[in-house]
Amino acid sequence: MTNPTTDLWQIRARQLDAYRWALWRERYGLIGAAVRVVRDAILDFKYGIGARLRASTAPDSASKRILVLHGSPKLLAQRRKNGLIKALRERGHEVVEAAIEPLDVAIRQKLLYRPPAKVPLRYYAHAAYAEWLARHHQPGLVLSERHGSLVTPFLRLSLNAQDKHLAQLAHATTVERSRRLSMTDYDYYLLFGQSSLAALQRRTLRFGTTQAILTGSYLIDQRYDMPPATKEPHVLVLGVGPDKEKRAGYQRTYALIRDWAARHPEVPVSFKPHPRSPMTFWKDASAAPSNLRLLSPDMPLAEALEQSSVVLSIMSNAALEASLASRPVIYINNSEDQDDLEQTRFFGECVTSQEMLDDRLDWLCGHYQQALRNARAFADYHLAHGVHGQRKTAEAIDRLIHGQPLPTTRLEGTLG
Repeated sequence: MTNPTTDLWQIRARQLDAYRWALWRERYGLIGAAVRVVRDAILDFKYGIGARLRASTAPDSASKRILVLHGSPKLLAQRRKNGLIKALRERGHEVVEAAIEPLDVAIRQKLLYRPPAKVPLRYYAHAAYAEWLARHHQPGLVLSERHGSLVTPFLRLSLNAQDKHLAQLAHATTVERSRRLSMTDYDYYLLFGQSSLAALQRRTLRFGTTQAILTGSYLIDQRYDMPPATKEPHVLVLGVGPDKEKRAGYQRTYALIRDWAARHPEVPVSFKPHPRSPMTFWKDASAAPSNLRLLSPDMPLAEALEQSSVVLSIMSNAALEASLASRPVIYINNSEDQDDLEQTRFFGECVTSQEMLDDRLDWLCGHYQQALRNARAFADYHLAHGVHGQRKTAEAIDRLIHGQPLPTTRLEGTLG
């Protein structure tokens, strides 16, 4: 007689094989995908052997505490979820935090419990680490922000076997085309808004079935409920992530902004870097204009927006907060990347030259109220609940932990 639990874990492993193959085939031909599958398999077997030798027996656990599982140790150190965690604790919840470690680190540190069912050796390390995450902190609900992890399906299986749940906490909109967003194997998926749900629904490849909940952004609270700026023009530039900053198109965009600022010394310009940005371009830029101020990566975005009257957005989810804060936004970009946020739809043609930037700023001076309406429409399109996103997210989590119903949209996987 077969064991239904064992069958479920082995079925999930076979589904992951098909999913990983499909991911590679999206980018490579038959031979290229096959080479990468073989390479991944060799590493998986290596990890599986190491994990099997080091895994221990999981203890029994029974708790209703919430485990906030950050995507990496670096993200944990940034403490971006402090506001949400505070809101959850104010509702009486015990909250603990941890980070998903790289698989080799988990094996080396013996963060492994034996899976409760048979798992193919190629996925043993993933399953053993998932079992450790599901039991070590004794969570009743896990809130994860890691997109695309192969540990996720086994973490969900382990939690569900204990009558517990996995909720994915989107840390940005899910409109970008990242392959990691094809992983949707969560009990619940807490999304920023309707645009995020629509983008996931359009994907031809999704692994796992989930219940989507439009909670808004957990990063947004009443601090962004600001009156429109009334002072003289003060331009705030929203920097892109460290991966994008290295690419030529975004370097050209930064150079455009720097050169424009040098031509307009009378206009204060502040640059707000991404929290993980080393600011290499700006530190190395020769003859940086005196009116350009580099803000600390640690400065709260709300504080930077309070000091500004116009925002230059390149490709950053921070444009959402800027729009909520009643700051007109100008889309400026000299890269060839697709405008996943649909900024041109709301803010007009993408600015690609100093002359276009001059013209757009002149237009804003005469059409400020229209620019504010455009910003509000942009925010409404991407965000549910506006400046109440953090509170609404905490309320949704509170209802999940108590087993109370919520309005959801079922999102089916595409692999059968």
